[in-house]
Amino acid sequence: MPLRTALECAETGPLGTAGQDARPRRNVSVLNPSSGHFGLTCERGEGDGEPHVKHPGGAASSSSDGPQWPSHDVLGHILDHEGELSRSHAKIARAILHYPRVFVEKSIEELVPWLGVSAPTITRFSRIVGCDGLRDLKLKVMSSMRVGARYLEPATPPATLAEVSERVVMRAQRAILEAQRTVDVGMLDRAIDLLTHSRMIYAFGSGGVSSWLVEEVHNRLFRLGLRISTSSDHQMQMMLAATVERGDIVFCSSLSGNNAELIRAARIAADYGAVTIGLTVVGTPLARTVAVPLALAVVDDGDVLGPTSLRYAFLTVVDMLAYGAAIRSTAQAQDKLRRIKQQFTTFRDVDDTQPVSD
Repeated sequence: MPLRTALECAETGPLGTAGQDARPRRNVSVLNPSSGHFGLTCERGEGDGEPHVKHPGGAASSSSDGPQWPSHDVLGHILDHEGELSRSHAKIARAILHYPRVFVEKSIEELVPWLGVSAPTITRFSRIVGCDGLRDLKLKVMSSMRVGARYLEPATPPATLAEVSERVVMRAQRAILEAQRTVDVGMLDRAIDLLTHSRMIYAFGSGGVSSWLVEEVHNRLFRLGLRISTSSDHQMQMMLAATVERGDIVFCSSLSGNNAELIRAARIAADYGAVTIGLTVVGTPLARTVAVPLALAVVDDGDVLGPTSLRYAFLTVVDMLAYGAAIRSTAQAQDKLRRIKQQFTTFRDVDDTQPVSD
């Protein structure tokens, strides 16, 4: 059986249009969105016009129940299998990909003439992509739009490497200047004072940026003689937060400010007497949770192809904290730095002007 016909299930006719061929089809493979493989079978029952969905190893269930994939990325699934769809189903797929908002807002009566397909075809397409029906398909499309609509839009990247370099540098400069302009100097001063007088510092962060950012916090502060431990594991963060004492500092980093596990760790640490510091953006749950928010009014440039420039803004604040802490504890910091440099000069470095262990 051709793949187009297999995907179409109950869709009939050489072009996939309804009503041209009433031949029954049974045990036809359907794409399983949860695995990307053929794993379900559609059966046309005797005397009914709708297929039944049959899961591997299980009995057929009524199509009204539908397969359940609550976290299904419907746009991603359509993109992956667009070339395998029938002509009529491909029409629906293109409409969803190019005009998702219009598709969601139209009723079934409006969709039929707009798409040029029948209502049963729309229903069958909904089930093929893992939805209970049109309503469920619309809900999943809306969900995908909230998190990934801009990733479906055509990108306009720089045409030359010179433009790439210029764009990266300009975004980095803008992020650094925005960090300087929007950081609360009073909160920054308090954070530096807390760090320099702390008994122990715990730096928590996870994800693509904050996980290495807290390692950089560790890298900057340990050489000043400050005791610091880092963690990018949520369970470890929770356990460490439960062991803090008064005089301890818990430093939390989150670009989104919505990391629920990190926020929970901050609350646990505060309950046990630690003071919490949060490096994040303004108006976020983390900024509202910590005692000392270092909340920046910076936004990502929105280029889905480019690395986020927020990294530079956050790293700038880390350097502000480290430099301020070094100045506040000059004698201790200089002695620790001298020791480190002594070892590197003895065993490796010959140039005293090189950065300490960098």
